[in-house]
Amino acid sequence: MNKAGWSRRQFFVTGSAAVVCACCTCRVARGAVAPAADAQPALVAACGIYCGACPALGASLKAGAKRSDIKCLGCWNPKHAPSYAPKCAVRKCAKLKKVQSCGQCKDYPCKLIPPLFNDKPKYGLREKNLNAVRDQGLEVWLADQKKRWTCGTCGKGFGYGDKQCPSCSGKILTDAEEFAAFKQKKT
Repeated sequence: MNKAGWSRRQFFVTGSAAVVCACCTCRVARGAVAPAADAQPALVAACGIYCGACPALGASLKAGAKRSDIKCLGCWNPKHAPSYAPKCAVRKCAKLKKVQSCGQCKDYPCKLIPPLFNDKPKYGLREKNLNAVRDQGLEVWLADQKKRWTCGTCGKGFGYGDKQCPSCSGKILTDAEEFAAFKQKKT
């Protein structure tokens, strides 16, 4: 173990992730462990935000190697977790219960979740997202989200707050439109 430069803890954490996740292409065992340090940015927050559409993640990916320019690579990214991650009660609970998304938890929705929903589309969509994770599973939801946040005209990604595709100026389904439809459907 020490010949590879790994501590005993690193060996067991990495080894168990590899054993648990041998069939998973994203190297995350369906919520059983946090992503490996060399994994791509985590695209799901425990609270239901799709990080792949988050402006902070987009800016961080463009920041390059300069650590001071990295804002967030997702709350599960072990190398560059956002400053709020260690204090987040929802993330702590998900970590304790060994799930990546609260939608995977048998206790969802619990008392921690409803206070997170508000009238800002990015945060208001958490409920819809967590319900989809619960009903469809995390992998299906992630695939749906990737498609949802990709421009149908040019194939480039866009994010929360965008009013049109930033690459081709094409029409997109905005987060505000999606949230308004979700709220209407709920009532």
